[in-house]
Amino acid sequence: MSAASRSFLRAGLALSLFYWTASLLAGWWLPGLLLNAPLPPRPAGEAEASLAALAGDSGHWTVHPVPSGQGVTLRVHWLHRPGAKGAAILLHGFGDDALGTAPRLRDLPELDVLCFTFRGRDLAPETPTTLGAHERGDVAAVVRFLEGAGWPRDHQILVGCSQGAGVAILALADLEAQGAPLAGALLESPFMDLHDAARNHLRGTLGDFEILARPAEWIGLWRAGRIAGFDPAAVSPVQASRGLRTPLALLAGDADSITPLPGVEAIARHHPDLTIVPGAGHLEAGSRVPGGWKAWADRRLRSWGLGSNP
Repeated sequence: MSAASRSFLRAGLALSLFYWTASLLAGWWLPGLLLNAPLPPRPAGEAEASLAALAGDSGHWTVHPVPSGQGVTLRVHWLHRPGAKGAAILLHGFGDDALGTAPRLRDLPELDVLCFTFRGRDLAPETPTTLGAHERGDVAAVVRFLEGAGWPRDHQILVGCSQGAGVAILALADLEAQGAPLAGALLESPFMDLHDAARNHLRGTLGDFEILARPAEWIGLWRAGRIAGFDPAAVSPVQASRGLRTPLALLAGDADSITPLPGVEAIARHHPDLTIVPGAGHLEAGSRVPGGWKAWADRRLRSWGLGSNP
């Protein structure tokens, strides 16, 4: 072997060693991004004041501790409205909390509305977030709480965006395995599965170089599952959507790089009520859908028996 060949081989081995070492280190670091979800900063008293303003003149809020899995207790805010036709459970995105999605209740004037922040985060920051592995149980717990309070499942809907939309599908699969479907679900930009979600988030930072991070992604998800006690492969809304009896109404933008359209379309193969908004990015479809989100939702609510005729 010539000196040039030996030098080339040594350089290749060194580069390979560097790549795999970097992948291992990155994979060891990635779980922190998944298990410790960011929260928007909220000044003291903002949540209470904002919720009070959203209640309007006729509605009133009550607050309920709702037990979920793994010893977690949720703090659920319930807006009671006179003459409500049903109840909507609002489910927020990854970097958000209950207050971030609460304004959507203005578009659901004929329904009671419940909102809560997924486990961990503000109430118990030591509890890991899992993008659905455990949060699906939070949603199921709130649905059962509503059942116990007198709202049957055929008078309940889920309203979710991004992470919340994906978690809604996961929870519905669990709920339907043990009982009846819900009246429906209004879902904007659900993620396809956990591996795809991690890949898309990294692609937003690395661009085309994301493909080089694939080993780190797999290592990171494997380690996150070990830390938080879940199977990353089971966090798959596209798989959970198969066979669901609850009608899903899907809304997405074709310029979304966080939850790209092909993933939403994969879910829509089993639930074809999909509205695509041209040019809309992540969570922009709701504000840009023709007629507005409320008009889009009203058509579905009427078909589910929870809306009034126009």
